[in-house]
Amino acid sequence: MTSAQINCPVVGTTNTTLPPAHPDIDLAKPGQTCPVVGATTDHHGNLHKHPNVPIPDDRSPGDASACPVLNNKLVNERKSKAMDDDVCPVVGTATTVLPPDHPATEGCEDEAVCPVTKAQVGHHKGKLHGHPDVGGAREGAVCPVAGVSAA
Repeated sequence: MTSAQINCPVVGTTNTTLPPAHPDIDLAKPGQTCPVVGATTDHHGNLHKHPNVPIPDDRSPGDASACPVLNNKLVNERKSKAMDDDVCPVVGTATTVLPPDHPATEGCEDEAVCPVTKAQVGHHKGKLHGHPDVGGAREGAVCPVAGVSAA
């Protein structure tokens, strides 16, 4: 799939801004692994650090839902609504549709850990949806979630 702003194939987010509390990582250096989700800088070359902003006393620095840009702008855009976006408190704006090749989470205990992102299954229970079957899609078909065509 190709697009200027595309969903991450792992968590589905189109957000390219790391949370303010994200550990420092040299995004220009290839081969590094994120200590939070385990993604590599090879896969995420379009990320940048969130600007330093004051954090209200009643909010955590990792609470992306507190960001006024995410709440009032991105999630309410027509494109975001078409992708079924929501605000994840960790990664910010993210689609609630799992990628087609994501392992099943049904029947897992709340404490079970996602083998892809290392998130606890209970944190996302009732918030995520399986991706529509695209096994028989023709070449160049448009993804029903992200709205981009396969290359």
